[in-house]
Amino acid sequence: MEHFRQEGRAGRQVSFEIEEVQQFDDALVRTLIDIDLQTFSEPTFSNFTAAVLLQAGRVFLLKADGVVIGTCVNLRSWERPSEVTLLSMGIRPGWRGRGLGQAFLVGVIERMNTMGIRAVSLHVSDDNRRAMRVYRDCGFEPVGEPLTDPRTGDCLVRMRKQLQSDDPVLEFPS
Repeated sequence: MEHFRQEGRAGRQVSFEIEEVQQFDDALVRTLIDIDLQTFSEPTFSNFTAAVLLQAGRVFLLKADGVVIGTCVNLRSWERPSEVTLLSMGIRPGWRGRGLGQAFLVGVIERMNTMGIRAVSLHVSDDNRRAMRVYRDCGFEPVGEPLTDPRTGDCLVRMRKQLQSDDPVLEFPS
């Protein structure tokens, strides 16, 4: 569990921690869905998929003074077991714009690195400039051809960060 402090509103110090989910309950399923709905224009998870991801994926929580304000959901690749895909990351409104997303992502990446993960990949809408800047600042680079979301027509950029340099991963499988 990583900890850091930051000055909050009105100059009050806030204690943050990044915690990997070890056990989950219905309240955590609702929190995951709630933060997702506050982050994206359409729901990513149902109750069922949120529960499965909490059980089978790697989910990290960003807490401010013990209250969950962010989530980061990761899945291991079938083709590349030493690579994970960052499926979803979000921070509650009111906490955004303070550098917490970048601090959260760096903490998650450090944890993945200690687990022996060699690369983290993700997809991000090409018009989500704020997220792309955070990912680039954390060392992610665009790879491969962009994808088109068949539901929305959005262009999705593939990005990857190499964590361990002993076995570079350059392209996605065809």
